[in-house]
Amino acid sequence: MRSALRTVTALGAAAAFCVLTGCGGGEMRVVETGAKLPADEDSAAFIDRVSSQPNVTEDDAARGLLLLLDGKDAAPTFQKRVETLLAREIVDPKWDFSAARPITRGKFAYMIYQATKIPGGVILMLTGPSRRYCLRELQYRKMMVEGSMFSPVTGLEYVSVLTRADEYRRTGKVPPTTGMTE
Repeated sequence: MRSALRTVTALGAAAAFCVLTGCGGGEMRVVETGAKLPADEDSAAFIDRVSSQPNVTEDDAARGLLLLLDGKDAAPTFQKRVETLLAREIVDPKWDFSAARPITRGKFAYMIYQATKIPGGVILMLTGPSRRYCLRELQYRKMMVEGSMFSPVTGLEYVSVLTRADEYRRTGKVPPTTGMTE
């Protein structure tokens, strides 16, 4: 009985660890939905459009990161955006992607953490980046507000985090906050 209980406990702990760290055994899967982003959209128009959205899609999130990193989005499709981010090690190859799905705070935090190369805490140094600990690091540094890693990112939060990430990339410092929860 004790042996079976230990086995169940170990399996539960392993499953919880995989959920929290994003481990998985499959190949990356990308789902295009046919929804097209405006092709000639510049950074200002993108920020204006996204800031008013209740949730940011994975397609918009990928575009915003490319605009942050390169100043432009040269990828013609969502698949190409994901491949570009994968080649730069900004997304995890075990994730699945869907252009129309809202991006979660954990996935977005991982992407921002990888894109900005912010030095992480002890857990990140020991285990490597995961959605959970990247979110916790960004919350600690006041780049993101408190909240669940599974909740979707709103347009205003997305723009705020991109702005703070851009400032960090340019100056090496996170700008001071006002009104963010402790």
